Amino acid sequence: MPSSFYLPLVLLVSLSGVGLALFAWVNRETPGAGPIALLLFAASLWTLTDALSVFSLETVFWARMKLSVSAVLPLAWLLVVVEYTGRERWLAGPRLLALLVEPLVFAALVWSNDSHHLVWETTRVVRGGDQLVFAGVEGLAFWGHLVYAYALVAIGAAILLRLLLRTDGIFRSQSTALLASIVFPMTVNALYVFDYLQPGVDPTGIAFVLTGTVLAGSMLRQHLLDVSPATRELGREEVIEQLDDPVFIVDGSGTVVDLNPAGESLLETSATEAIGRELPALLPALESALDAGGEISFESAGVRRHYDVSVSELDRAYGRVTGRIVSLRDVTERTQREQRLDVMNRLFRHNLRNEMNVVRGNAELLRSRVDDEQRERADRIITTVDEIVGRSDKVRTLSQSLEGDPSQTLDLGSILRSIVASIRSEYPDARVTLDAPEACQVTGDPSIEVAVVELMENAIEHASGEVAVSVTLTALDDTRVEVRVEDDGPGIPEQELQVLQSRTETPMEHGSGFGLWLVTWVVERVGGSIEFDVGETGTTATVRLPRAGPDD
Repeated sequence: MPSSFYLPLVLLVSLSGVGLALFAWVNRETPGAGPIALLLFAASLWTLTDALSVFSLETVFWARMKLSVSAVLPLAWLLVVVEYTGRERWLAGPRLLALLVEPLVFAALVWSNDSHHLVWETTRVVRGGDQLVFAGVEGLAFWGHLVYAYALVAIGAAILLRLLLRTDGIFRSQSTALLASIVFPMTVNALYVFDYLQPGVDPTGIAFVLTGTVLAGSMLRQHLLDVSPATRELGREEVIEQLDDPVFIVDGSGTVVDLNPAGESLLETSATEAIGRELPALLPALESALDAGGEISFESAGVRRHYDVSVSELDRAYGRVTGRIVSLRDVTERTQREQRLDVMNRLFRHNLRNEMNVVRGNAELLRSRVDDEQRERADRIITTVDEIVGRSDKVRTLSQSLEGDPSQTLDLGSILRSIVASIRSEYPDARVTLDAPEACQVTGDPSIEVAVVELMENAIEHASGEVAVSVTLTALDDTRVEVRVEDDGPGIPEQELQVLQSRTETPMEHGSGFGLWLVTWVVERVGGSIEFDVGETGTTATVRLPRAGPDD
């Protein structure tokens, strides 16, 4: 039987629980505070009524009160779980009212038990030592309510277990803590109900108060629920809902389990009609890209559209794949623009070379039949034609170079030695020097060679007389190398540099050539950077490129 210290202890626990419940209610704007306040208040009343059923002369009355109050606790626990996991809508409106029906009906049965004996078959008060103890024999309604209460707790535990298996880090730790918080009082309750504890004293209420105290302290002091998966899940849902890109969530067999409004618009159907059907059946063009993604095209509303398909696997804990997220990015305008540019590029370069060859041939014929004054004009035509054809060749060379993988490993030292030898042969009047290590591995593609050649030729061709060009290759650290191309020529015009810095050309501000754009595009494509320093003694172009690692 309970000792003389039991009543003061229970009173202290009850008052503490009520105080914490009020504190949680005052801070109810904090996620989860409202359900925890309800849980603490109900647990405190359970503890108090259990003690009064032992120490009061109205033993049966307080036993009924205890059982009525206890019916609220499982639902309060479930509310804590759904608010933590962001599933409040599950228990909103009719569903919450439906879950409240059983506790209300059970409470009514408790107070009317004398007329039907469904909760207790017999209600007896026996003396145990100096106290009167309620010793009723449980009936069918009691065991039915117990199953219902345990079912609510099991549902909350299943939700947490599902979250625990799907997440990691802080959310897994939080889920584990919440699971542990309900295991303790439910274990105590099971031991009491099945007569494994001393009769007459039900410590379940005290266990729930202790659990609620831990939850309240963690929530209000350590912000247990401030960093909860609810915010993350709601944020993800909102992002997907607001996306202009169609997004489909499919299971392992390709069956649609969810989609956003953009997906409904693309399929020209509602979510209700789409969910449960296989995605390839709804959109046959996706069948080839459903596993690995890629680009697809199909007619939509009489217009051929192009989409870039991205497929992401949905991984549960321990690497188990349970589905995929399939998103479609409309790239119709980009694809059409690329197609137009490709056709125009090929036609322009092909026709330009042919037509320029005609112009050059006729200019050479004229040059041989005119006097010295006119011959100078013919030479000017030939020079201009050669420059135009040269630019066309640069575009062709760049296009071919950019088709390669920009993450190749190249020996930049060897490339520079080959370039310098070629430049010396082509421009014998220029003084070209090279300072480079025997080997220096960088990450890029062959277009780097095109960029360096352009820098050197640009320096030589724009010099009025003899020009000196020096090329220096230096390893800055383990991640970057630097190539410096210095000349003592007239320097790059300020207007050219301003165009490169602003990255745009306007009718009032534009560059005179294509070479510097070519160099900038190539260097930035492989992850590098370029700077130009124009001084009184010439120009220095500094190119920094990513250095290849030992495993590249």
